[in-house]
Amino acid sequence: MEHLRDDVREYLELYTALLLEVMPADRIHGIYLYGSLALGAFDPDKSDIDFITVLNGNISKDEIEQLKLVHLRSNSHHYGAKMDGSYLTIEQIGKQNHDLERYPFYAEGKMHNGHYDLNNITWWLLQTKGVVVYGKPISTLNLNVQWSDVQSTLNNNLNTYWNEKLERDMCFFYDDWVEFGVITVCRILLSLKYESIFSKTEAVAKTLPLLPALYHPILLEGSRLRTNPESESYYHSKAVRKEDMKRFLTYIISYCNETYVLEKA
Repeated sequence: MEHLRDDVREYLELYTALLLEVMPADRIHGIYLYGSLALGAFDPDKSDIDFITVLNGNISKDEIEQLKLVHLRSNSHHYGAKMDGSYLTIEQIGKQNHDLERYPFYAEGKMHNGHYDLNNITWWLLQTKGVVVYGKPISTLNLNVQWSDVQSTLNNNLNTYWNEKLERDMCFFYDDWVEFGVITVCRILLSLKYESIFSKTEAVAKTLPLLPALYHPILLEGSRLRTNPESESYYHSKAVRKEDMKRFLTYIISYCNETYVLEKA
């Protein structure tokens, strides 16, 4: 954890101490970080602390209640509400959500029971860039994710998730969907091109030189919404922006399918 910000490291030490108060040390295989902290792109104002806590043995209902208490106590620190992650057994590591029963996860300030952010991109990041907060090395998780697995997930994101959003395009009237769409699709394009995972912070800047100028306004709009949403929009009409967003998405999906030989999922 040496390279983490002091305040983030301070919070993670608090979280670890609180977890050890409610669980024996031998029940905790490890606490690991992925996402922006693993990519070295953590923004204290916008980023979440993406974590996976791995436990030895099944997680009981009583233990889930204890985990809720851990988060309630750790919320005294301003990073507590930024925790987003899953509690898994060692046997669940590396699996996709569709192969898993419901499991406890913490997101948006609450404990849930269901399915969260587990896919090949998650496992790739953990395998290649993950950070150990506490416990055993990442190598003990026995992850074996290939880039072809990541590309399969990227393909599904483009050809299923984003194609469906094109069909229900009213979401692109809203600022948060324009921001999310621009940043996410830029990251997908960059990942396919460079076979690596890129942060939200660098996504638009690295994508701009790759695309025709026709798409620059919507890219800049997505970047503006992320970095300075109170500033003046690049568009005078949300209807025009929506059409630009649809045009951009259609282009990226088509370009990626042709260039990287993707297929509709």
